[in-house]
This record gives sequence, structure tokens and C-alpha cells, in this order.
Amino acid sequence: MFIGTSHAQAGHQAEGVHQSAEALLSQARLRPTSHPVTLSAEIRGAEALLPLIVSIRKNEITYQLDHPEETIVITMEPHACLLGHTQHGLSSLMNNEERYHDIRGTGVTYDDLSLDFLYWPHPRLAGEETLRGLKTTIIELIPPTDAKTPYGSARLWMDQKSGAPLRMEGWNHQGKLLKRFEMIAVQKIDGVWMLKEMRIETLDPESGKAFQRSYLTFHAL
Repeated sequence: MFIGTSHAQAGHQAEGVHQSAEALLSQARLRPTSHPVTLSAEIRGAEALLPLIVSIRKNEITYQLDHPEETIVITMEPHACLLGHTQHGLSSLMNNEERYHDIRGTGVTYDDLSLDFLYWPHPRLAGEETLRGLKTTIIELIPPTDAKTPYGSARLWMDQKSGAPLRMEGWNHQGKLLKRFEMIAVQKIDGVWMLKEMRIETLDPESGKAFQRSYLTFHAL
């Protein structure tokens, strides 16, 4: 999950507050790879700290893990997001079961690192809300009917000024909240604002309380 926006993009987005949900999502899909860069990163879970090297290139984000070596590859196509990995010299796309596996005890799944929900069809505008002092547009998304996912719907809060997603929530098929992603801090690298830290919470659908919190943090090399 990676977010970056230049001042020029922010100004353009401010003029387009009333764009359609699909237009807003299209901009968010392009945003992660609009500025090629390589960063160090880490995932901090309750019982694990996992260092990573993250490379952002045109239409592709890779997460490099060591001990054992593994590369997670997220490829963004015009109408789909592909999640794959390379292990022991063999590359393959992840199946629906693999993508929801926990990554080395961090509490973060492979799917959490992907941008798959941004490609769900038929998004709709669901109002506006002020989030931590920032005006946001809320977008509701429904997965494709043939998708094998624990999520029945998702919500996305997008900053009206920058166009960056500030919060994302995944809800199960019974309308109970399962997971929340929240931008905690941003940083400026090479003149571009990028994500510095995101909190990922897994919630008990019955109580609505978070029982697991993990943090994804990026650092300039």
C-alpha cells in the first residue's frame, strides 16, 4: 500500500472534488507508481518486525524480503491488479487462498499490500466527511460477483485536496467491519509527498473491537 502525490496533482484534485467515483479511483490507481523510487520499509506486528525493500516503478510495486528470500509483486493493469510472488527462483500469481495468508507473523496479509479494492467495479459516491480536519469524499465499493474474498464491501475516504486515500475499511458479507487501514503520517521525498506510516487493524466482527494492530512504515534510503 503506497501513496504519493505532488503539489501539481494536489491542485488538480482540488479542482475536481465533484468528479465521479470512477474518476477519483482512476487517479488513485495511478498515484502509487507516479514517482519511481526505492525505499526501505518495515512491518511491525505485535510479535514480529519484518524489514523490507520496496521498489516503485511504472505500474509495479515490489516488496523484497530476506531470510528466506521472497519478492512480492503487485502489477497494476488498466482494469485489474495482479498479486504475485517469487520464491526459490519460481514466479507465480497468488491464488485466492495464498493472498490472505499472514506474512511471517506480522498480522498483515499479502492481500493487505495489494490495491485490489481500487479495481472493484461500479464504485459509488457515499457522501463527504471531515477526517482529522481534512475534507474527504467517501466511496463505497462492492467486489465482483465471482470474487472469492472475505469482504462484501469496502469504503474509501479520499482527501479532497490531494486525492490520497486516508482511510480504507473492509466489511464482511454480513455488514460487519473486518479490517481498517489508516494513514498515520506522510513524508516528502524528492519533492513528492508519500506515505510514511499506515496502521492496519483487524477487528472482531461481533464486538467491533480491534484485536490486532500492525504498522507499515516507509523510510528514504
